[in-house]
Amino acid sequence: MIKKTLLAAAFAAATSNPAQAQSDNAFGIPTEQVTNPAASVVAAPGSRGQGWLGQGRSEVLARHGIVATSDPLAAQAGLEILQQGGNAIDAAVAASAVLDVTSQNDTGLAGDLFALVWSAADQKLYALNSAGFAPAGWTPEFFKEELGLDRIPGRGVNAATVPGAISGYDALLERFGTMGFEETFERAARLAEEGWGQSERRHSDLTSQQEKLLQDPDSAAVFLNEGEVPPLYSIIRNPGLADALRLIQEQGREAFYSGAIADALVAKVQS
Repeated sequence: MIKKTLLAAAFAAATSNPAQAQSDNAFGIPTEQVTNPAASVVAAPGSRGQGWLGQGRSEVLARHGIVATSDPLAAQAGLEILQQGGNAIDAAVAASAVLDVTSQNDTGLAGDLFALVWSAADQKLYALNSAGFAPAGWTPEFFKEELGLDRIPGRGVNAATVPGAISGYDALLERFGTMGFEETFERAARLAEEGWGQSERRHSDLTSQQEKLLQDPDSAAVFLNEGEVPPLYSIIRNPGLADALRLIQEQGREAFYSGAIADALVAKVQS
């Protein structure tokens, strides 16, 4: 799922702490501590399994389930859901929610969602398009007369559609899942609260986007330290995003589209 977000900026205010190394264990958990052999991790000691900058990918074997993502923390979240008895959809939502926290240059809660789901129960393939609608004010005249543009910009508030991701998560869990937001968003909320280490890939992403982050004080407050990219493996926290995730856990889909979260998004766009 590829999504673009405004939520990081709307719910932003955090500090960056001194560098701390990520776990040397695959996906952040020692293999011997995985209690459910039906969904286990098999990886070489010390492997982070990212395949970034020449790192080798770890071998992963499982009998009844497997989780593959671009971030070990997201894969771990999906694995935990499977171990708790959740199904593939529950795990996919949990993993994606973690990516919304750790990989906000690629994805986010205020973006869009697309999914293909194979249902073994009725032997059918289902497609979900949860892309947001264009704002009502987006007219050719608006872009030409108000912004002086002849096309929709590539980034910024006037490049973002109405968020569809949370509605998509809700639809997937309601139709195919066995859990709700309370369970599937827990790992993401805790990571946003407690922090996550910046891997080689994400550190490189922050470095390449530093100038853009500096243009938005809210984003800079979360991802930069006094205007500079934190050292490799530094812990980054996003308590504002954690608050949003907790609200959705408690109140469900409508917590995102009304109330404090929606007000924050609108205020950010209008600012």
